Amino acid sequence: MDYLSSLAGSVWQNGIVFLLVLTAVVFVHELGHFLVARWCGVTVKAFSIGFGPEIFGFYDKHGTRWRFAWIPLGGYVKFVDDENAASKPSPEALKRMTQAERAGSFHAKPVLQRSAVVAAGPIANFLLSIVLFAGINYAVGVRITPASIGTIVADSPAARAGFLPGDRIVSIDGSEIDNGDDVQSLIEFSGGREMTFVVARNNENISLNVTPKVEELRDQFGRSFKHSDVGLRSVVPARIGELQHGLPAELAGLKAGDLITEINATPVVGFEDIPKLLKSANGAVTVSVDRDGKILTFELVPVMKPAKDEAGNPITRPMIGVQRATPEAKPVSLVKAMTLGVRETYQTITAALNGINAIRTGRQSAEQMGGPLMMAEVTGKVAELGLEPLLRWVAFISANIGFLNLLPVPVLDGGHLLFYAYEGLFRKPLSERFQMAGFQVGLALLMMLMAFVFYNDISSIVRRTLGAG
Repeated sequence: MDYLSSLAGSVWQNGIVFLLVLTAVVFVHELGHFLVARWCGVTVKAFSIGFGPEIFGFYDKHGTRWRFAWIPLGGYVKFVDDENAASKPSPEALKRMTQAERAGSFHAKPVLQRSAVVAAGPIANFLLSIVLFAGINYAVGVRITPASIGTIVADSPAARAGFLPGDRIVSIDGSEIDNGDDVQSLIEFSGGREMTFVVARNNENISLNVTPKVEELRDQFGRSFKHSDVGLRSVVPARIGELQHGLPAELAGLKAGDLITEINATPVVGFEDIPKLLKSANGAVTVSVDRDGKILTFELVPVMKPAKDEAGNPITRPMIGVQRATPEAKPVSLVKAMTLGVRETYQTITAALNGINAIRTGRQSAEQMGGPLMMAEVTGKVAELGLEPLLRWVAFISANIGFLNLLPVPVLDGGHLLFYAYEGLFRKPLSERFQMAGFQVGLALLMMLMAFVFYNDISSIVRRTLGAG
């Protein structure tokens, strides 16, 4: 009951933030269609954010109705000869038009112009993603996590494959690695197949083959997913980012920014050394830190707190209440920021494609597919982290919406482009009967997908409620 009360209390706040984010992304998508349509001389009857009955709207000087509707999960641009909001053609309407009206007809335009109008929506989403990623990179800087190996889990695939602490990962399956954050992403999408790592060791490159261990876990939303791991842990400097209120580190006087150098006179190489040294101390510890070049020493008595081991099993272990600092952001030029923006957008699209393929092949659970409820909850959590994470999340959503709209499903932009590709290739459109059947099948697929992700959302809430109870 407490969980349900907490959930109900956050739904309103999370929902508002999510709708604001979704509205911005949908607006940019539809604006892409709208601007290119106007440029091609197409008459636009309506520009709608949301579906269903109108909440409010207005006409511009060109006669376009700008409207907000009650179902805020998408939007559309409707042309003068569209039969419905999915840009389904209306041959009857085309026949009834005067010559002047036909000049503004979308379906009477050359196939290249129609293709440009349709493609403009996803392209606008990709551009928004690039601009947001690039803007963040330029304004905040870029955080690079070293791709160096700090520790190796005992009896793990990496340990058996011959990896050593200090190895620097150069490439994985031919893909160059310049950021440690990319390593785990590639491992997760491996699906348990053998991978080829190239590591730099003692001024030479060594090739190592390793097969990740795959286990089924549940995420914070109670959804099943398959986690792939080889047992590599990167070197993370033991610099304090935050102190947990009321725990020994804060009470003893440690501060954010302190670099922990020793525990009980044993050198601390990386943040991952701290739990091991606290456990082996089995009581009070002496912690040395570097604070602005000065070495300070503090006496602490760790407290036992719940945690999870490498396998995700619940345990208790000694803690002092420190959290690691995020890597320092390094400034980049505007050109570099834009280049990275393009790269991050491409990586987001690639990750979406890999995710779909992983579900299709059974390497990931279909429970990972979330709907509006999960998206709202994630958006609310991201918003709590600050403006930068929220803008990155908007860029992520925008790139994914652009990608999903390009899938070759009738009703979606990709389905229209598929029909236009046929028309351009064979110099004649698909038969009206075939197109109508395609739209019906596409709509049915979308409805089934929406029902499935809503089912996943509700199931997740039920599982967490029962677990909390």
